[in-house]
Amino acid sequence: MLCAVLVSMVASQTPMLAPRERRRVVVAQADVDGGYWEVEADPVEAVPDAGSRFTTKVTGQRGPDVRRITGSAVTLTEEDLERRELNDIHRVLGEVPGVYFREEDGLGLRPNIGLRGVNPDRSSKVTLMEDGVLLTPAPYSAPAAYYFPLVTRMVGLEVYKGPAAIRFGPQTIGGAINLRTREVPKENLFKLDVAGGSRFQARVHGVAAVGTEKWGLLAEGAFLRDDGFKVLDRGGNTGFERGEFMLKGRFSPGDAWNQQVEVKATLALEDSRETYLGLTQEDFEANPVRRYATTALDRMQWNRLSVTGRWSAQPTSWLTVSATAYRHSLFRVWNRLDRFRRGPGLYELLVQPVRGGLDGQYLGVLRGEVESSSLDESLIVLNNARTFVSQGVQVEAVAKATTGPIAHEVEAGVRFHHDEIRRNHTATGYAVVNGALERDALPVAQDALNRGLSRAGALHVHDTMTWGRFLLSPGLRVELIDTVFADDLAGRQTRSLQAVPLLGAGAVVALPHGLNVFGGVHQGFSPVTPGQAVDVRPERALHGELGVRAPSRRRRLELVGFWSEYSNITGECTGSTGCVDDALNRQFNGGAARIVGLEALASVVIPLPANVELVPQLTYTLTSARFSSDFTSSNPIWGVVRAGDLIPYVPMHQGSARLIVNREALSLSVGAEYSSGFVEEAGDGTSQPTVPGRVLLDATASYRVGAFQFYAQGMNLTNQQVVVARRPFGARPLAPLAVQAGVRVQWP
Repeated sequence: MLCAVLVSMVASQTPMLAPRERRRVVVAQADVDGGYWEVEADPVEAVPDAGSRFTTKVTGQRGPDVRRITGSAVTLTEEDLERRELNDIHRVLGEVPGVYFREEDGLGLRPNIGLRGVNPDRSSKVTLMEDGVLLTPAPYSAPAAYYFPLVTRMVGLEVYKGPAAIRFGPQTIGGAINLRTREVPKENLFKLDVAGGSRFQARVHGVAAVGTEKWGLLAEGAFLRDDGFKVLDRGGNTGFERGEFMLKGRFSPGDAWNQQVEVKATLALEDSRETYLGLTQEDFEANPVRRYATTALDRMQWNRLSVTGRWSAQPTSWLTVSATAYRHSLFRVWNRLDRFRRGPGLYELLVQPVRGGLDGQYLGVLRGEVESSSLDESLIVLNNARTFVSQGVQVEAVAKATTGPIAHEVEAGVRFHHDEIRRNHTATGYAVVNGALERDALPVAQDALNRGLSRAGALHVHDTMTWGRFLLSPGLRVELIDTVFADDLAGRQTRSLQAVPLLGAGAVVALPHGLNVFGGVHQGFSPVTPGQAVDVRPERALHGELGVRAPSRRRRLELVGFWSEYSNITGECTGSTGCVDDALNRQFNGGAARIVGLEALASVVIPLPANVELVPQLTYTLTSARFSSDFTSSNPIWGVVRAGDLIPYVPMHQGSARLIVNREALSLSVGAEYSSGFVEEAGDGTSQPTVPGRVLLDATASYRVGAFQFYAQGMNLTNQQVVVARRPFGARPLAPLAVQAGVRVQWP
């Protein structure tokens, strides 16, 4: 199932039974590690208690016990991810209700993900994790996710919203996404996946492992390349190459405590010729995949090294403990066109150009059609070198106990974390001569030289209490954050301390006919990053949700209403939103806001004659996101705001439809993904730049022959070309029609 498992904290209840009659009652299903677990219970007790062999713990290697997580959640399994063989996380999440994203490069290299209406810019308002460990290069100091793992090597993906998100931090304002890597198996394993397609796409994914009950070693690597779909005016490469390599070891002594030690090391590399520069609307309509010759020098290169060690044990039948130490380091250099030395901003020039006059001259230079006539018309290319470090230790424990009729499952965790970002940006001027870039007469200038660091301690405690048909889970999270910012160019240093307690609670009631009603409230929080003005406050909101679900093995139905009351919504001016000069990396207060919406999901397995299985799936999200107060902001996507104005980058309607047909070794899947238009600047929607709605069609077919599985896929089947964003600088297109085919082999 493409959307895999939805959270089922309780499940079906049978009709009234005759005296002494006993029947099998399935209370929940969890699609964990690619196969269903069915849990049976006495008909009188419809909610599994803390004594079950599953726990509420959601940060381990295996999939969570989806029955007992308060709040909304969706889990995708390895089978779900392999069914469509997607490399773009935007397309993977496109069929998960309540998830929003803003396209940028068309290939998913730099994801922009938001949950339940939060700004999707660089996924900075979402807690991103890999195997329960923060993965963003600097989650507290610079939460923009310039690194995101290759989804092709993941075996699971979990999306948490509502009260479930308070377990994670520092971002509890929208929710959390956890990516799961492959566990070290207890047997030998070999797997190879090779695919190729249009634009000279290539993907190679290999896994090799040896293992026993006591120890195991796994090596996994994935490589992607693409020539890119944009075309430089004077020719040149616009594609990318990415590689990730993971080595993981496991040792289990087999003692009475069931101890296990696991070590994971990952190396990731990227070389992409991507740009922030788009097109004018006129040029987009003439050729949406055009790239101006002045972006020929744009190139991103980075490398990331990650090492994680984890120890876990079960000293008693009622207590499980684990400790994880981690360190990630990332170094990136992005050479990219940023601005004119003196002149109009690139966003204003491309989105609202003035025909003729001075702006016409600058636009001609930017297109490479007019030569620079002065130093003012030189183009500034930044060399943005940044070094990130993220490291820490987190300890977690889950204890089970019973007090009278109530079963408790208490989860407690503490994390000590340090991260930092070092920026070393230089600016070089280039004149346009004969349609190409040539160095101008001025020397290279230092554009930024600073460091931001954060030290954070986080504590969370939750008690999941089960009593018959009722489940209640109150929780507390505390964040203590110490930040320092040192600007070497300005010769200043600032420091701030944030201490934030957060409360949340969720509940479930099991009703007759297999219905579950669930709801909860929690406090959302997004911290202030280092170096901000003293009047900048953290983003704070009160979130609530109320829903109903009817889970079973062959059908899933869920309807959830959510609402968020922001006392202070914040925005950060980043390069990915088109900010330059003094506004870059500044945070802004945005006053009050209200986001309300509805999420729906439905799927059913329909058996047909001749061993055919039909699986229709539907998802839908309705969202209203508006400011609740008047204010004026220097944030370019806000400006002068009036109560009732639309919040940028939040579509009102989103949905997907998919039909899967399975017959023995053959599987076919056809899907459509829809998103309505949205504004790119705050306003009433009548005069602001808008992104139009779109419908994307895709199809996948696979056939298994013994150990081999052959597959083919087509994306954007109608070759739709619409504007997906006008930020950072100008109109940007969808990736056009693309096809790929491959073969996968696995032993055993």
